[in-house]
Amino acid sequence: MIKEEVKILWKIYLAELIRGIGAVIIPFLVIFLQSKSLSLAQIGILLGSVSLTNFFMEIPTGVIADRFGRKFSAMLGFIIQYLATFLMIFTESYLLLLFLFILWGIGFTLTSGAYDAWIYEYLKSKKKENLMHNFYSRKLSFSYLGLIFSGILGGYLVSFLELYWLIIFDTILGFVFLGLLYLLPDPPILKDKEYTGFKLFWKKTKEGFNLIRNNKTLLLLTIASMFFTVAVGAKELLSQPAYLELGTPLSYIGYIASISGLVIFIIPNLILGISKKYPKKIIILFSIIELITIFGLLFVHNYILFAFLIIISFLCGAIISPISDSIFQHNSKTEIRATSMSMLNMMISMVYFIVFFSFGILADIYGARVILALSGLFIIPSIVCYLFIKKS
Repeated sequence: MIKEEVKILWKIYLAELIRGIGAVIIPFLVIFLQSKSLSLAQIGILLGSVSLTNFFMEIPTGVIADRFGRKFSAMLGFIIQYLATFLMIFTESYLLLLFLFILWGIGFTLTSGAYDAWIYEYLKSKKKENLMHNFYSRKLSFSYLGLIFSGILGGYLVSFLELYWLIIFDTILGFVFLGLLYLLPDPPILKDKEYTGFKLFWKKTKEGFNLIRNNKTLLLLTIASMFFTVAVGAKELLSQPAYLELGTPLSYIGYIASISGLVIFIIPNLILGISKKYPKKIIILFSIIELITIFGLLFVHNYILFAFLIIISFLCGAIISPISDSIFQHNSKTEIRATSMSMLNMMISMVYFIVFFSFGILADIYGARVILALSGLFIIPSIVCYLFIKKS
């Protein structure tokens, strides 16, 4: 089974590894923006603009993927993301940064539903859609394996280079990532061409919304994901400033990211068989651990212990996400799979916007660590939803 999986998916796994190695800026992105004299509230607006863009663009880009091809949509989206990130090096203008983040958001929406649907249809064309859960788990694993190297490299580079050099390195490896993905075929989905206009837009929107609304499992997964996103968004915005609040040396943040990548690469693969056999139990167990871990940050005043809890938190997310995504895919219909995934991402994007906008303001007042810890309480409704999901 493993030999067969590697034969079919090795290009994707290698691409994700390269992508992870190149992500040297990720552990320092908020700090990079702070170096441009921006407050957390301003940074929250920038990150929130990405989410707001996702909200308004998710369905149109989902329709594009369903209509013109997942590969075209995903590749274009990744190119836009890398370009927008690279251009951030050259400006101190807040308005221009806002434009680039919106552009990045457009790129993200082009990939969000399309990338996973592309891989699913590729596997289905080979009658191997049963490998989708493996793909979700190993995609994350190889990305985090790459982060092992990127964290060490980033931590080393920031000791003598400006942060913008990390973005340059990320862009170079981004071209390698795109080159590997380009080699993957895009199986045809729709034989009859239909005009992609206003009428089709609302048709696909209605179909995607109704699919989620009328499927109890998809509805519960959507609600759970929305609440879980509060804690995830808080970590994205506030974990790096919290490290600085606790006096963490800048290079250590990269090394901590490397350790996180190592943990997340090893453990999800070790429990892959168990997570496939007992998906509901695993998703509930690690959601509870996530709740305890994030809220526990409220009582932490040492950056070493803070780092330990953050690593555990990221591990929980890496285990929960592929289970949730796999169940969602198996409960979606082929012809609107990308659109239904886009509906989920659209709702999650709105949560991200609210979190980034409000938590940035609150963190400037009460501190990043305190607000980050309190975000863990939002995981409680997610756990309740997971309890009512049927085994899939």
